[in-house]
Amino acid sequence: METMTPNYMLGLAALIISFVVLFYVPVAYFLIKVRNKKHRQ
Repeated sequence: METMTPNYMLGLAALIISFVVLFYVPVAYFLIKVRNKKHRQ
């Protein structure tokens, strides 16, 4: 079990990417909203 299969690495990478996207999308959306509010004032 020392050598990782390409499929396992691909699945792990996809899982990490999905977690990063799910975490950063709301944060980026919130920051954009705050910046738009500041520019309007």
